[in-house]
Amino acid sequence: MIVTNYSTDEKTFLELTMKKVKQIVLYMFVLFFFTNSFALAQNAEDVVKYRKNIMKAIGSHISVIASNVKGKVVIESDIIPHAKALYLTISSINIEKTFPSDTAPNDNLKTKSLSEIWEKPKEFALALNNSVKKANDLLSATETKDMKLIGKALGALGKSCGACHKTFRKEK
Repeated sequence: MIVTNYSTDEKTFLELTMKKVKQIVLYMFVLFFFTNSFALAQNAEDVVKYRKNIMKAIGSHISVIASNVKGKVVIESDIIPHAKALYLTISSINIEKTFPSDTAPNDNLKTKSLSEIWEKPKEFALALNNSVKKANDLLSATETKDMKLIGKALGALGKSCGACHKTFRKEK
């Protein structure tokens, strides 16, 4: 049974509460709309910078692991965390968002990415997936703490990265 006999104070309170709820819903809608509008209207140059930063991060994690494998530094406690970060970084690359069509090479956009990324999307995805697999293999190898095994897995990852760069990136 629903009671509808509210006092004047209760009615006023309910009316104010409903008014606040409506305002909050409106604010949330506006915030959601504008946030998504800005997200959809990404600047191609910013996406290219973003993707370069991802590649730099990958390179940094590889360098830390390689420095340990080569014996330049011996901070073995850094190997597993960097292998995890490397795997997470590579495996989280979303091709559609990190390589949208408006970031393909053109006269107005400075990028080392080759047009083959957009002309051969399946091959690009396969190359990326191969690197994800090799990064996972490296992560597994780091858990053994066997430097020879880690070095071998790191070399395999390097080859997969190099194969992708050879096909899909301008030479330095």
